Amino acid sequence: MFAGLVLLFFGIILLRCFHLQILKGSYYTALARRNATLKITIKAPRGRIYDRNGRLLVENRATFSLSIIRALSKSPSRTLAEISNIVKIPLPVLLERLYKHRDYPRRKPIVVAENLSMREVSLIEAFKEKFPEIMVEVEPQRYYLYPEATAHIIGYVGEASKRDIKNMNVEMGDMVGKMGLEREYDRFLRGEDGYRLLLRDSLGNPVKLKEEVLPKEGSVLVTSIDLALQLFVYRRLKDLKGSAIVVSPETGEILAMVSSPSFNSNLMSSRFDDEYKLKIMRDPSKPLYTRAIQGTYPIGSIFKLAVAVAALKKRIIGPGDKIFCPGYFRFGGRDFRCWTAGGHGWVNLYKAIEQSCNVYFYKMGARLGINNIVDVVSHFPFGRRTGIDIPNEKTGILPSPAWKKKALGIQWFPGETISLAIGQGYLIATPLQVALFGTAIANRGWYPQPHFVIKIAGQQTGGWKTVRTGIEPGIFEEIIKGMKRVVERGTGRSARIPGLEICGKTGTAQIVALERTKEIRPHSLFLAFAPCGKPEIVVFVIVERSGAGSEFAVPIARDILRFYFNEKNKGN
Repeated sequence: MFAGLVLLFFGIILLRCFHLQILKGSYYTALARRNATLKITIKAPRGRIYDRNGRLLVENRATFSLSIIRALSKSPSRTLAEISNIVKIPLPVLLERLYKHRDYPRRKPIVVAENLSMREVSLIEAFKEKFPEIMVEVEPQRYYLYPEATAHIIGYVGEASKRDIKNMNVEMGDMVGKMGLEREYDRFLRGEDGYRLLLRDSLGNPVKLKEEVLPKEGSVLVTSIDLALQLFVYRRLKDLKGSAIVVSPETGEILAMVSSPSFNSNLMSSRFDDEYKLKIMRDPSKPLYTRAIQGTYPIGSIFKLAVAVAALKKRIIGPGDKIFCPGYFRFGGRDFRCWTAGGHGWVNLYKAIEQSCNVYFYKMGARLGINNIVDVVSHFPFGRRTGIDIPNEKTGILPSPAWKKKALGIQWFPGETISLAIGQGYLIATPLQVALFGTAIANRGWYPQPHFVIKIAGQQTGGWKTVRTGIEPGIFEEIIKGMKRVVERGTGRSARIPGLEICGKTGTAQIVALERTKEIRPHSLFLAFAPCGKPEIVVFVIVERSGAGSEFAVPIARDILRFYFNEKNKGN
């Protein structure tokens, strides 16, 4: 019996050895190797970003960060209590940062402090014998040289969210683009991480470097932005709410784009500056809102140009035909007023554009009807995304009977056509859409897809679309004649610059009063391009709740045009 028990005992041991070494051999071998080594990821620097003239916009700066590996720690809270006195960060804050990443793999380093000084690094290194779970790393930190002036274009980075991890092939703790070009071109900018494989002793302490693979920096982006122009536009718009866009009509390259107010992209990219982030997110002026592509506004009298194109295209009227403006237009038992009480008298197309005569366009709207207006205007970039290469662009609304029935469930009324003819009613558009509309006029019937990036890793980008309206160039020539008169002697005459032929159109968009202040001041808008014969740039400016278009938007656009052509003449 005793011999049988001994045989059974050793039989069980042999079976267990067979299970561990043969059936599960590869599993436990890998586990043993894993316990004997520690793999530390080396973060790849993100690609640098430049303006069109080779000026650096975004770079990476080496900073020291402190991480903790929970798998090597008996008591993370005790470790952080010691560290708290060195980095001068309260223990509850450090514990909160650790708890926030509780779902991380235990072997993955969790950053609990960043931007350490050399003194702090030296003191922490002295604790390494006592606390092998702490690690000081040199990290490439994103640094924006013009953090407010370029914030809405370039955006910022932040730790990957659960959605990012699912959709972008990244890991917990990785920094990814959250907005702007950083988000749109993240896969190019991110680069390839490297790693260090360290051998550990029986106590788990790293003792020797076994293998190292260096990271690869992300691709360099060259943008269409002209930094000097961007900074000028930013300063000119800084204390106002609104947006300004400068675009090349030939290529669709955005030379400058500003949304105001702005934010500091360096502070938004910090892992731990939650106070600033909360302040920006709660700001009622919405600094994170990219007004140039997300702001949707009534565009007022600028839309009269589109109605004029439709009237000429449908042969409703000739450019020299005159219409009498007594100061009002009676339609459906209601008087629709012109902006000047006494009226403009007899006006043709050129004078109607020059003086922005409401009555002329009321009558054009009545003669055309909503279907003819929509048929022609739908060839312009209203009511749809332009395809610009930054995310979260809005579509705006080009209203029609079909749209109203679907969106509101009610029919279209003839009086709404009259309001639409002067850019009021349901019509809303983004500043970028209006700028592209100006580009279509400047190009006499076509416009390019707007974009920022012109080179990736030294290779020219391509595939940008061109949209052709199918409208005869001669029609746009007639519109341009009227736009010349706007600046020469019309509502935009304060935009005049000696020696430069400018075409423009003012806009004053009526809006609903603010609830608290009952403020009813309209948006001020101005669309311009120059020179009229062969335009080099198109400029659009909108200033929210400021007053008439000629008062605020026109002087800003004039200054932008003057700066651009002065710099060009200097050879910059």
